[in-house]
Amino acid sequence: MRAAAAGLALPLLVAGCARPAAVTVCSGARIVARTDSEGGAFDGMSHSGTLVVLRNPGPAPCTLPGLPRLVFLDAADHELPVVRRPPVGMHPGPVVLPVRLEAGAAATTALRWVADPVYTRNACMKVAALRIAWPGGETTLPLAATICGPKGAAAGIAQSPLALAGEKTLSGSGSPGNR
Repeated sequence: MRAAAAGLALPLLVAGCARPAAVTVCSGARIVARTDSEGGAFDGMSHSGTLVVLRNPGPAPCTLPGLPRLVFLDAADHELPVVRRPPVGMHPGPVVLPVRLEAGAAATTALRWVADPVYTRNACMKVAALRIAWPGGETTLPLAATICGPKGAAAGIAQSPLALAGEKTLSGSGSPGNR
């Protein structure tokens, strides 16, 4: 009798479990992006940077990858040779999960770079815009910055994984410079 009762209980439990609704990837049109210098918090010792804020103003949640692709553009909309450096000690790189943005929520990523000619042979570039891209979308925002690197090589930036606004994450603050 117990086996029969147990056999009835299992289908009832399974039938009572609701499957969570699928959350779609954020489209570029659904994301509002801005930068925040945080009052100069990124500036000093030949370095600079910015906080990038990505907000979902839409009525439904969506997801973004934890490390969206960054493309730095000059005034003529040409891609500049700038690459994301993995955080120190994380090779081949960190495993970063996607971020779920509820309606009205924001996620942030901190970007840091060398802003002065500190290399023996320098290549400094004037940035006019930043394109943030991910599978399923992209957005571009103005960004006035100077990024320097060694001549003949791509300049490096440190990029922290996206985190919901107000949450702490890996800093990615290791110097993107001489490596």
